[in-house]
Amino acid sequence: MQTTRGWFISVEGIDGSGKSTHVQFIASYLQKRGKRVVVTREPGGTEVGEKIRDILLHVNEVHRITELLLMFASRQELIYNVVKPNLDSGVCVVTDRFIDASIAYQGAGREIGAGVVDQLINLLEPKMQTDLTLLFDAPLSVAMERIVRNRNKDRIEKETKSFFTNVQNEYHKIYKTNGDRVKLINTDQPIEQTQADIIKNLDLIINREHVD
Repeated sequence: MQTTRGWFISVEGIDGSGKSTHVQFIASYLQKRGKRVVVTREPGGTEVGEKIRDILLHVNEVHRITELLLMFASRQELIYNVVKPNLDSGVCVVTDRFIDASIAYQGAGREIGAGVVDQLINLLEPKMQTDLTLLFDAPLSVAMERIVRNRNKDRIEKETKSFFTNVQNEYHKIYKTNGDRVKLINTDQPIEQTQADIIKNLDLIINREHVD
């Protein structure tokens, strides 16, 4: 009997958008619907990836190209060791950030450009695309207020308002050009409504499986 491939779901959004708050909620809901689920993150998710994460978030000075290359090094390890084997075994993978994050943060935020990011995307083995991306979104002023309240800011969270403006604008472009895959989730509302919006979008892929 052939195993049904698991779903690959990512959560995205600028720092302070509230995305990480809901990762476990997503996993729990899928489990309630009878799915096996693995939760992971970028950068990180593997032994190599977690060491890279520590460098990226806590070393004060990292060149923007070094940052980009390290992000993709961590991503390659995650794809090969976590994402692909779990999906092939029928396990759903929920990841806190994936390729869209590099397009937004390094491509736009660091002003490296989409072309350079695309070259690295093409080097990944195997090529992976999410089945669903939930883009958590809040007004920039709200997100920045949340970041300010965080007393343990990492290197990225210490960036300027203009940096996060570029990142958020790029995320909005990704949403507008990938509407079938990327769904916008408003986090500037009561958490119950945000979770209802999450469920609505998760049910779309659950129901699609039943139709298929």
